[in-house]
Amino acid sequence: MLQQIDLFKDLKKEDLEILNKNAKIMKFKKNDSIFNEGDKAEWLYIVIIGKIKISKIGKDGREIILEIVDEKDIFGALAVIKGIPYPANAIAMENCEVLVIPSKIFLAIIKNYPQIEAKILHKVIMRLKSGLESLKNIAIENVDSRITYQLLKLAHKYGKYTPHGVLIELRITKKQLAEMTGTTVETTFRTIRKLKKEGYISELDHKILIKDIRALESIL
Repeated sequence: MLQQIDLFKDLKKEDLEILNKNAKIMKFKKNDSIFNEGDKAEWLYIVIIGKIKISKIGKDGREIILEIVDEKDIFGALAVIKGIPYPANAIAMENCEVLVIPSKIFLAIIKNYPQIEAKILHKVIMRLKSGLESLKNIAIENVDSRITYQLLKLAHKYGKYTPHGVLIELRITKKQLAEMTGTTVETTFRTIRKLKKEGYISELDHKILIKDIRALESIL
C-alpha cells in the first residue's frame, strides 16, 4: 500500500516491506479523535480514505480548524521527526481509514533517506504556514473578511473551474466553516447569505460556487 504514496516511491523494496509489515489500518468514525494536542507522538499517520481536520481549541473553548488533510497525505510527522508531543488535535471529518506506522520504525527507515525527510519537513512547513495564516486571519476583526479569505483559501486548494465559476470540491458545513474562521455558526450563516445576495457565491449540491473569484478577492 505504501508504494502508492508518492512520498515513499523511492524507498528500497526491503524498506517498504518493513514499513508495510509494521503498519496497520485504523478506522475512525466522523468526529472521532485520532490524537489530542500534547499526546506522545507514537505514530505517523497517512490518510487512506476520508479527510482529517487539524485543530486547536481557543481560549474561549471554541475549536479552530487549522488545516484539512486529504487522502494519501501524512499528518503527525513534525512531532514524530522532532520527538515532541503532537502540537494540535487530529479529528476525523468523516468516516476514515488511516494507515499508522510506529514512530520508531519510521524513524529507523527514513534516516537512510534524507531526501524523504526533507520532503516531509517541506510539507510540514507549508502546513504550518497555512495554519499561521488561518490564525492571522482569525485576528482580523471583520468577520466578512475572515470568511471571504477562507473561501478563497479553500478555492485555491479544492477549486474546480467551471463555466459558472470556481466550484469548491469539498462538502463543508457552516459549522466547519465557522471553526475555520473563529466565529459562530449564526454569523457564518449570515455572511454566506450576504455573499449570495450580493452575487459573489451560490451553492451547488451542498458545495460553494464562487461565481467570480476576482470580484471576491477584491472585497478583501
